[in-house]
Amino acid sequence: MRWRPDTFAVRYDVLFPLYAQLPPALGYRCAAMQAGFFRRKRVAEAGLIRQQMLRVFPQATTMQLEEWLQDYYRMVEQEALDTWYLPHQPISDIVTLQGFDAVQAARAQGQRVILTGAHFGRFWLTGAAMRALGHTTGTITRDGDADNRHGLHPAEHRFRQYKLARLQQVLGGSFLVEGHDLRPLYRALDAYLMALIFDVPYPQAHAGNVTVPFFQSRISLPAGIYRIAKKMEAVVAPFYMRDRGRGQVVAEFSGLLDPQQYDESAMMCLLANQLETRIRENPGQWWLWEALPLLQRDEQ
Repeated sequence: MRWRPDTFAVRYDVLFPLYAQLPPALGYRCAAMQAGFFRRKRVAEAGLIRQQMLRVFPQATTMQLEEWLQDYYRMVEQEALDTWYLPHQPISDIVTLQGFDAVQAARAQGQRVILTGAHFGRFWLTGAAMRALGHTTGTITRDGDADNRHGLHPAEHRFRQYKLARLQQVLGGSFLVEGHDLRPLYRALDAYLMALIFDVPYPQAHAGNVTVPFFQSRISLPAGIYRIAKKMEAVVAPFYMRDRGRGQVVAEFSGLLDPQQYDESAMMCLLANQLETRIRENPGQWWLWEALPLLQRDEQ
């Protein structure tokens, strides 16, 4: 089954399993080296990403855009390799937590905590690092269904299912599927951390979204994080990834946010501003350049 032409992929079936046998610094270097090859196979995609980068940074030089694209595709390859490394390498060799003490202190006092981050850098690694410190994490995903409802290439869909199964094993918490019954999320908040990503694009208007400033325009973000946190009297802990090179990353936690002190627009505006700051520092680390028009859809 794995070797059928419609499901076989050299990246997932040969290269990444091979790299995972190497020490992380060498394995991630190999993943970075192949990034250019797979970028050249995705000319249309790379062109769209470059176009969106240039819209946001109209003064960017050709050299800057090229560096950002190289960084983007290096991140894509290294993030895929994370899936194979997670169960087998000491996580401290790959990811460091910074500012996580506040989350630990809140949990020690019985406080419910919702983690939130963006599609920025290799964000899944944060959960693995927290689990190494004894903190179980659950989340909500769009990819939990086995029926490939997003129409992915069979090899890509198979990889995502494999990745989610491995992540759930490593993070330890429930992986709920968006659109399904989310009542288990409320129960989970008493037992462990829940992580919800806030920069989620939707192909159609979403009733639960708020519109906030983002660069020179505005974007539409789901405010469910705020509403859940306020209802459940949980604090919100934003985190963002910083790439250190050689395959290593730092998960940087911002200060805890109490939803009782904000309205939904103010909190989502704050999160969008934090994300904008990180993108300005490292444009190639944001996954959603292609999806930026969807995020801005309500402003078109």
